[in-house]
Amino acid sequence: MKRSDLEKSLSKTKSKIDFHQDEYFTLLFDMINHTEGLITKNKPYSYWWENLKELQLSINTYSNISRETSMDIAKSALEEAFTPKIKRMLSAKVRKDIENDK
Repeated sequence: MKRSDLEKSLSKTKSKIDFHQDEYFTLLFDMINHTEGLITKNKPYSYWWENLKELQLSINTYSNISRETSMDIAKSALEEAFTPKIKRMLSAKVRKDIENDK
């Protein structure tokens, strides 16, 4: 993937993390404050607790994806920065070795 594509992907992933974190904390505060109408016969406390766990898993998953994407961006930036210099160094070394062989 190109670096610009990776940066777009990272941006989307971070917005997903923000969305899930907002949803997680809203639900958590509602549960702590016993918001009326939240816990019903059809959706007992355990339903909301499981929902919190699923949100946590999503947040962790997207955080890992974000970290991996950030590492790919850094790797790409390093490759862009050092590849030309390494090619020049190798080219010079090869030329020197060819001259020494003659």
